[in-house]
Amino acid sequence: MALKGHNRHLKRLARSPMLPIPAKGDLWLIKSQAGAHKKDESIPLLVLMRDLLKIVGNLKEAKRLLTSREVLVDGKIRREPDFAVGLMDIVSFPKIRKFYQIFTIKGKLRVIPIDENDAKLKSCRIVDKTPITGGKVQLNLHDGKNIIIEKEEDRFKTGDTVRITIPGYKVDAFLKLEKGSNCYIYRGKHSGTLGTLEQIIEQPGGQPSDAKLKVGGEELITRKDYLFAVSKEFHLG
Repeated sequence: MALKGHNRHLKRLARSPMLPIPAKGDLWLIKSQAGAHKKDESIPLLVLMRDLLKIVGNLKEAKRLLTSREVLVDGKIRREPDFAVGLMDIVSFPKIRKFYQIFTIKGKLRVIPIDENDAKLKSCRIVDKTPITGGKVQLNLHDGKNIIIEKEEDRFKTGDTVRITIPGYKVDAFLKLEKGSNCYIYRGKHSGTLGTLEQIIEQPGGQPSDAKLKVGGEELITRKDYLFAVSKEFHLG
């Protein structure tokens, strides 16, 4: 039967500009499967293991490693070569004690080594909130996860950050996006920059709000939606 447009591969030249791989190489690349992250803002596990980390040499070796149940994303076993990993995801190889986290830096997705303790916690940005039956509230996170809390526990706003345990996905800490917050710019031309939020600038006519940050001794203006509230200890490798 025909695939009807649902090709599993794309030409390397047509790859997402966020993928940190060279234009020259094999003609074809595997596509990221549909999931929590947009296809052009994610890395298929095969590309991550073969082209970026050099843990495997080809698809056959990648499939062997994946079927051995030794590849975890956010603490869960993943066995699909096209599984999509994106911003803040934690990729673990416990057998060889290697742990990595995905960030965006200067418009590119980057795979940064982290230690085993850091791999036990993940920061997630709240993108929406949904009231549900039983007097509870569902926090919808940037990576597709959902956290359900009691209504009386709800002190969260869209744009705030929750830090969750890996695995288990329980709230460990909470960071508000407000004046004085330490922020990581994860999108746009300033992606990868860390700064202190000084002011949120509301725009007329329902336009997206801007944010003014202090970076070093200078001021920088970016979109509020490009900010990720992080702890003072946060670093990019």
